[in-house]
Amino acid sequence: MKNNNNFKKVSGFNDKFSDEVSITNQLDSKFFDFTTLWGYEKIDTPIIERSSIFSRKSGSSIGSNIYNFIDPSGSEVSLRADFTTSIIRSYIENELSPNEMRFSYSGEIYKYDSNMNKNYSHQNGVEFIGSKSLYSDLEIVAMAKLFVSTLLDDIKISIGHVGVLIDVIEHFQLSGRVGMFLLQNIDFIKNESSNDEILIKAQKNGIDFNNKTDESNSTNDEISKILDFTFHKDENFKQTRNDLSIVEGLKNKISKNVSKDKFFDCLDILRPLVNIGGGLEESISEANKILSKISTTNNLRNLYDLANNLNLYGIEESDVSVSFGLVREWGYYTGFVFNILSSENKIIGGGGRYDSLGLSLGENLSATGFAIDSEIVFSRLKENHEILNRKKILVYISDQKDLNEAIDTCKNERNKGNIVLLKSSPENFDEIKKWSLDNNISEVLFFENNKIKRSKV
Repeated sequence: MKNNNNFKKVSGFNDKFSDEVSITNQLDSKFFDFTTLWGYEKIDTPIIERSSIFSRKSGSSIGSNIYNFIDPSGSEVSLRADFTTSIIRSYIENELSPNEMRFSYSGEIYKYDSNMNKNYSHQNGVEFIGSKSLYSDLEIVAMAKLFVSTLLDDIKISIGHVGVLIDVIEHFQLSGRVGMFLLQNIDFIKNESSNDEILIKAQKNGIDFNNKTDESNSTNDEISKILDFTFHKDENFKQTRNDLSIVEGLKNKISKNVSKDKFFDCLDILRPLVNIGGGLEESISEANKILSKISTTNNLRNLYDLANNLNLYGIEESDVSVSFGLVREWGYYTGFVFNILSSENKIIGGGGRYDSLGLSLGENLSATGFAIDSEIVFSRLKENHEILNRKKILVYISDQKDLNEAIDTCKNERNKGNIVLLKSSPENFDEIKKWSLDNNISEVLFFENNKIKRSKV
């Protein structure tokens, strides 16, 4: 027997057929029509990027799932794992306008996921580059909510602020490496895990602890001397980040020990904070009480102003909840973050502010955006047939003399927006109806005594 295993598709990827492709195209069309009215220009980025742009801010949980490989030229490249990173790379590389720029996109991203057995997803999203104002944040959240609401009912928003969590981490002078660990394990902290359990997990992630408060013997001046030598003595060295960013990165890497006391003190603030969730006024009030013990910036106030002003776009207060335990999988978010939730509380998409991403690629940029997981929307639309509203018709002839009239009939039905198939066959009518039923035909048109007859399937 012939073995066809070598011709099977790669696990985690699927073939797409007419209905799914149709829904994809229609969703993309609706999305671009919507974003065009808000002043967003379409952008498409390469499906392959240099691996380094994704590794800078991915975090370990994502980095291990990115499709990396060596291309024929010997360069290390990756399948596109994230549109946001690719668009920021394009903005910097093409030296686009320093003024505000708005982009909208549609396409697939690729990440290995052994649990889901699906290693790609289709996204629709936008990026707003060049503004750090309240109105840009409002615009992003409102667009996501309003667009998804045109497709699905009872859409909610859950909103938080990574900056508030970073305030806590920085107050206790924990390194960026430790801070990334804490942000990546917020759910573990939120689930009332003990300090010792979290400590053990941190140690398994390569973080060493002691009881001292001094984390590093390396000073900025010492590291700067190393950098100065490298930048000026090695002509092959390509600097893609500013000096301060590299200094901080090296300090985090050089730091071997973390104060266990400071780590525990930080957890004692983070744990009650990330368990706050609910209405705006109550959540902000509870957070204020917890954060009164530490020095903070204006991030909590910014979160309040953002959530409180969504009503300007007609978004009801009851559709918005605050979650201080909300973080997103990519490590580049620095400001507000949000999720778009279905009536079943399933995450459909989300986004936030990511001002550090441009810096990691070599340029200081303010940016915010969102992405919708179109795969989830597809399944809901397919179930509800909200987009597939065109009738599918079969025009059937058994005699060649009816061909001219049959073609004219096809033209007329297509002009009405119906999908029309022309079939000539000697099969009897019962066989034709069975074939039509198997192929989602709703109506058969046939000729009898030189007249068109219609039969529902």
